[in-house]
Amino acid sequence: MLCELVVLILGLLEVLAGKKPHILYVVMDDQGYGDVGYTNQTHDIKTPLLDKLAREGLILNRHYAAWMCTPTRASVMTGRYPISLGIQHDVFKSNNEECLPEHHVLMPEIIRSNGYKTHMVGKWHLGYARWSCMPCMRGFDSFYGYTGGRISYTTHTNGGYYDFLKCSYSAKKKGVEFEELTADKGTYSLYLYNRRVKEIVRSHNTSKPLFLYLTMQSVHSPYYAPKKYYSCHSNNRCTMQAMLKAAEELLADVIKYFKAAGLWQDTLLIFHSDNGAPSTSYSSNGNLRGSKGHLWEGGVRTLGFLYSLNKNILPNRGFTNCYVHVSDWYKTIISISGGWHAFYKTTSHSMPDDLDSIDQSNFLIYGKSKTCPRDQIMLHIDPVKRVAGYYKREYKLLVGNQDSSESCSTTMFYPLDINSIDLSIQQLFNIYDDPNETTDIASKKPAIKKELLGDIILFLSHQKPLQCQLPTVAGSYPSSSVPFYLPWDFSHSLVP
Repeated sequence: MLCELVVLILGLLEVLAGKKPHILYVVMDDQGYGDVGYTNQTHDIKTPLLDKLAREGLILNRHYAAWMCTPTRASVMTGRYPISLGIQHDVFKSNNEECLPEHHVLMPEIIRSNGYKTHMVGKWHLGYARWSCMPCMRGFDSFYGYTGGRISYTTHTNGGYYDFLKCSYSAKKKGVEFEELTADKGTYSLYLYNRRVKEIVRSHNTSKPLFLYLTMQSVHSPYYAPKKYYSCHSNNRCTMQAMLKAAEELLADVIKYFKAAGLWQDTLLIFHSDNGAPSTSYSSNGNLRGSKGHLWEGGVRTLGFLYSLNKNILPNRGFTNCYVHVSDWYKTIISISGGWHAFYKTTSHSMPDDLDSIDQSNFLIYGKSKTCPRDQIMLHIDPVKRVAGYYKREYKLLVGNQDSSESCSTTMFYPLDINSIDLSIQQLFNIYDDPNETTDIASKKPAIKKELLGDIILFLSHQKPLQCQLPTVAGSYPSSSVPFYLPWDFSHSLVP
């Protein structure tokens, strides 16, 4: 009893002293609702570590992301809906100028000004055309991983070209130190991420708060894991189980490194997937309808939970059915890291007043508020497929043909107006009573349908046209002469 009281008093003193938590932010790639145990929507996948962390933390039952990875990652970094950024339709491709616009202030830039050491390990996928697009120039002290959407787990190539590098930011040198990691070709990439995290944590000055953004390669295709992780070989779900076992081993080691450094007691873990699972025999979205690339729940309702060993850092436990959108992590993480003031003091740059992000720290983390901070999500408006998705209260309105396979034309601009969506198809669901979207209630709730459609149309009225694909740039990388995914606005003498 006395020991518990001492721990409680020390914890309260830390809070009063304004001690900032370390933040471990883990994003899984393409892990579906049926690819984890704690959702109770699978019988053939076991994830004991994720289940334990989720059930001892705060499960986010209604965590929503974009329908594919680049838009989701952009929302996290900017605090904006993908539609507000004009990158909602597709993922970034290679050999063009696609880049998360540099005028946006990214989350790690703010939290670094609050004294955090900021490191990223894993997948970027937010553009690499210019050095100014790269993570080491966007707020991260270091980056180790790949720039594009996917690579081989062993050769670290995409389309035959190498995409694995590390860089670090030096304020003193006002630039980037860079190295291609060709020497590690042939090594399973999760082992390399493990080694890099170990280096980061062991060398970290524990007097400073740490922000580690671990964007997992798992469980994106190509579907592969070393033989030692397999417990069965009868079907493709055995491969998914092996990939998840390897991913859990990596996360377990990360936690072990945090513990050894004395950081874990004061760490907040944020975990979610970047979108739903694709429609393959390897992955599953459980009972949810649809898959990656769709606005059905299976494409956008993702796994998500918070965990901390320290109940002073995360008093709120159990689960919540309140809406959380990935853009909310922008304001929420900035808030718990110390706010915007330090960044404003050094740059005179105020927080934009038109962000879509909502600070959920008082509700999700501290438990000071019992009211859901968000009652609506403008999920998506796509002028190419002419579809839209919107949540308000317990309702979800889907507009347009959700099975459309339309793709954009190179360099063509798509205006966002009333003609951007196919109004001939409108489906309304009570997403709380009918999470699997089996019953369209649009004809029974015409006033609700009209209200939600009006919100979509109003939102459309102040959006910019979408240029969903940029032309290929001559002389860009990778190429036959420079077989690496690299920015091409620097001296060729830097190319290894």
